Amino acid sequence: MASLKHTVKVLQRMNSMSHVFFLVVLLVGILVAAVALRYYVIEPINMVNASMAPRHKENSWLWMCKLPQCVDKVQKNETVWAELRNQETLVRKIIAMPGDSLSISENGKVVSGKLRFRWKGENAFIESRDIYVPKRGDTLNLETLSDVEQDYAISLMHEQGIPFSIKTTLWQGDREINVERIGSTKLGNRQVSLKEIDLLPWQDRFLIELQIRQSEPGNAPIKIKRELFSDDSTLIKNFIVEEDCYYLACERGDHCVDSREAGFFTKSRLLGRYMPLPDRVKNTVIKHVRSVGKFIAPKAKEKSKEKAKEKAKE
Repeated sequence: MASLKHTVKVLQRMNSMSHVFFLVVLLVGILVAAVALRYYVIEPINMVNASMAPRHKENSWLWMCKLPQCVDKVQKNETVWAELRNQETLVRKIIAMPGDSLSISENGKVVSGKLRFRWKGENAFIESRDIYVPKRGDTLNLETLSDVEQDYAISLMHEQGIPFSIKTTLWQGDREINVERIGSTKLGNRQVSLKEIDLLPWQDRFLIELQIRQSEPGNAPIKIKRELFSDDSTLIKNFIVEEDCYYLACERGDHCVDSREAGFFTKSRLLGRYMPLPDRVKNTVIKHVRSVGKFIAPKAKEKSKEKAKEKAKE
């Protein structure tokens, strides 16, 4: 009798309005937490191409942690979700951290500390280059930077909102020659315009220098030089980097945008850090299901055969 009364009380409690209200509040809380987790903590990113294969397969989903604590802890060789200066986003891996130096050879081999890397399917490298990845507070001397580093520095100055103009000159050794000479060169099948020379990437400037060198008399090297001036026509010799910078790369080098074209990625443009745990859990579950399936499938076949035999006897 006592157990019956206890059961009745339990059923009454479960069906009471307060119990229902508690369940509703609990469900709403779970829903709010899930929405907050989705929009403020984790971002699922779909790999729409094979730029990061075989590390991340095409059409796979990657879980990115967007919390500042996650981005603050990024390390070399980790996968990150980043933003280009035109607001497009991409998934790439870090091959150089703030304060690192990396060397890219003419066949695409990269050395950055202990990291060794090479783009797959890329054969467009012209010359070897050494690149320093600046950290916050570094003062960059524009006159001592290589052509690649100067390109990246100009992009950083644009990002920091520093107003400047560019003056391009052409030199043969220590002698300045007419910059209009550049207009007689070609990039691919088109003529080079003097209007574009100030912002041409280093690879194009290098090809222009080679063409002029082949046609100009003398043994002195040909060099395209750029000077940056502020609004009051003062020569800008250096500037201070305001954020830590990172060098990002894709796995496949052909038709893939990374730091080679986009320059350094500042810390504020790192949107998230790849979380491998959800993928590990998923892969573990899939592996377990497959192993169970391999065990169950033969049993099911045996049972179906036994049933078939019984029906045949009937």
